[in-house]
Amino acid sequence: MMLALALFLTGLALSAFFSGSETGMYRVSRIRVVLDGLSRGWAARGLVWLLNHSTVFIATALVGNNLANYVTSLAIVLGVQASLSGSASAELLGTILMTPVVFVFGELLPKFLFYHAPYRLLSYTRPVLLFFTVLFLPVSLLLGLLARALRYVTGETPFHVRLGMARRELEQVLREGHEAGILAGSQRALANNVFEIGNQPAVRFGVPLSRLATVDEGDDRDAAKSAARRQGHPIVLVRRHKKIVGCLLFADLLNEQRDVEPSPVVDALATDKHMSVLLRLYETGSEVAVLTDRDGTVRSVVTRRQLLLPLLTAGSS
Repeated sequence: MMLALALFLTGLALSAFFSGSETGMYRVSRIRVVLDGLSRGWAARGLVWLLNHSTVFIATALVGNNLANYVTSLAIVLGVQASLSGSASAELLGTILMTPVVFVFGELLPKFLFYHAPYRLLSYTRPVLLFFTVLFLPVSLLLGLLARALRYVTGETPFHVRLGMARRELEQVLREGHEAGILAGSQRALANNVFEIGNQPAVRFGVPLSRLATVDEGDDRDAAKSAARRQGHPIVLVRRHKKIVGCLLFADLLNEQRDVEPSPVVDALATDKHMSVLLRLYETGSEVAVLTDRDGTVRSVVTRRQLLLPLLTAGSS
């Protein structure tokens, strides 16, 4: 009977720990954890590592919860066998009677506590969390490989929650900043747009190559101005042997006082994200990105303005 009681309390504690820490990891401020990792010891840095490798953490919590459920069920069966007749009906009745206790103290109460004080409780329990992470690492890696295989088959993975966690954290920071008066409504809307739109493929905002004026390298200024007027677009692409190598601005072409040299274009893949392409345009000082497939076929052309406008207008109404 004492063995059954010890196993039951152990299983209940494990269930409470893994259920609560899972909720705490979703709720804790990533910024605060990162700052702790910069200024404190190995446990704080380990928690930052877990936040950045959410697949390992979720697999650890999954294994831990299953282990806790197994230990708790075994303890109930052993307790019933030691105190009662040990029949199948008695074991079933004992499990039913203990279910509310396990649910309240092993699931509901720890989730409630970690939900309202995630940083404090994770700070207390992070050495234990890191210990079980290392202990369950072989199984966690196996589950990670299984998840990757499922992603190749179905296109999804049961552990693909990192972006969801980051999105909730960002929304919480923006909401708190707005309530504190640090962020104006327009600033919060812009930040939300960056998060919503920046992860979309840049090709969604581009136009076909034929929509922009194109001239061959070496064509004179008048040919470039005429091409821009025909297409009604202020950017003229410069082509060398059927490959886009630069661009000209119509405003620069109107200035007859100086020579105009083509500006470089950014070569990107059609699968690249909106924000990634926009940052590359700013880094290179270019106005145009040419989006191609992996075989080099041009899928679309996107300008800096076409990437900026959705950030400034989406959700503004």
